[in-house]
Amino acid sequence: MESPTDDEPIELTNGYFYWQGIQTSNLHPPLSRILQALPIRFLAINHQPPYADQNNQLQAINFFFNTNQNEFELMTMLGRWMTLIFGLGIGLLLFIQTRVNRVIALAGLMLWAFEPTLLAYSGLCLADIPMTFFFLAAVLAFKSRFSGPNPIRSCGTGILTAMAVGCKLSALALIPIFVLLELSNWKKKNWNKNEIAPSAVDWLWGSFGFIAFICLLYLPGTLWESRHLFPMVYFEESLQNMMGYTHFHHPTYFLGQASRQNHWLYFPLAFALKTTIPLVVLTLASVIYGIYQRSFFAPWLWIPPLILFLSILPVQNLGIRYLLPIFPFLILMTASFLNLLWKWKLSQSVYAGKLLFLGFLLWHVVSVVASAPNMISYFNEFVSKEKRLYYLSDSNLDMGQDNKRVAIAAEAKGWRNIKLAQFGGAIDPSIYGMYWEPWTQKDLIGPQPGHVYLANALLFQLGPIFEPTLLPIAESWMIHTHPTGQIGDTWFYFEIPGKIAPDSTTPLESVHYF
Repeated sequence: MESPTDDEPIELTNGYFYWQGIQTSNLHPPLSRILQALPIRFLAINHQPPYADQNNQLQAINFFFNTNQNEFELMTMLGRWMTLIFGLGIGLLLFIQTRVNRVIALAGLMLWAFEPTLLAYSGLCLADIPMTFFFLAAVLAFKSRFSGPNPIRSCGTGILTAMAVGCKLSALALIPIFVLLELSNWKKKNWNKNEIAPSAVDWLWGSFGFIAFICLLYLPGTLWESRHLFPMVYFEESLQNMMGYTHFHHPTYFLGQASRQNHWLYFPLAFALKTTIPLVVLTLASVIYGIYQRSFFAPWLWIPPLILFLSILPVQNLGIRYLLPIFPFLILMTASFLNLLWKWKLSQSVYAGKLLFLGFLLWHVVSVVASAPNMISYFNEFVSKEKRLYYLSDSNLDMGQDNKRVAIAAEAKGWRNIKLAQFGGAIDPSIYGMYWEPWTQKDLIGPQPGHVYLANALLFQLGPIFEPTLLPIAESWMIHTHPTGQIGDTWFYFEIPGKIAPDSTTPLESVHYF
């Protein structure tokens, strides 16, 4: 039921043309989109090469919504199924780590299966879930090499690391993580000098696996592009592009204010509001207990989330999805803590710990099920539905996922005179057959009788900072008027009764999408 969201058409378009031997973008690493577009290459679709002078957005519009308009929903669905496989893969890796203890396994299963951010992004064609899978797999592979030197295992760790980096460059945080884990292992062995040579050999094999896979990933640029650069040069270009984009000061929204500045409280607050209250409480309790009992959590459990979290803090405030690789480690830590809670007893009741255990998990499940199917816009019970607009925006709330629901609602309600105001999303609802008109100067003065006004959440939050022409609409009578109703969690409508009057005032650019 969810329409293509902001970046999905871009990811799938670039991934599809990669399989055709055409590199359409070097801004982001290509692995996730290559994997997500794999089923699409077997469809009988129009694969006219993209225009060289078009940017990513225009290429995706042409490929998705012009040349293949009848297939764009099928292409989106197939790409999302590929992401779902990696979402399930995260659960498999967690199961492998917890299966020796039934209580920990049950806790880990429930925390993973009903974690709203994992659920939301396991159904989108974005890089976050594949990167999370490879990130976790790389840490587990690195941990396993402590059992003894093994060139194949070390090379595999390097390949898994390259796969994570090949999805998102933020996975480069794995390098300092591995350094700290190595130092922790040496400390455990009392800095035994005999460990230096085998570890150095392992690192060489790991580096070889990393470089070899990165070269393979960017090899099409060498084979088919006119420049024929060495593959690592394309990787370096991608890294430089992302570094430049990081300093671009992308518009962000936080606590009711749109700006181009990041805030160090953004990610902690996003975690506190976009994760279930039980998981937030259990995470805090696990961290406190881990500090108190230093040997309770192995270094491989707490070093990766700590380092990644610290590396993410200065990054652009674009959504809780940047924290996704942390979640599997938090689930493992909290599942272990819940095992302690299961065994805890009070003098008055031997079942106190078990009741708390079941209570936390039940609350966790009910909180998420109550918000289904709106996982992208999930907020926990700390935030009322009316207050969501104030706290967070963009991929935390509105990615254009409800555009199809808007068109279906318009048809069901029989709306015929729709005034649309929209910012963001991959498409406007007209692609699903909904006819709409733009706002006019007269609409700014007040709502016109006989019309239905539709506006999405992102219009009020980030629309004006991206498109200043939207400011008069975002600050119009709508912000002082209670909407007639809401569609999904991101669209608001105002039904204005009365007879339609002629309107000859100037139309406004009230719709900006993709």
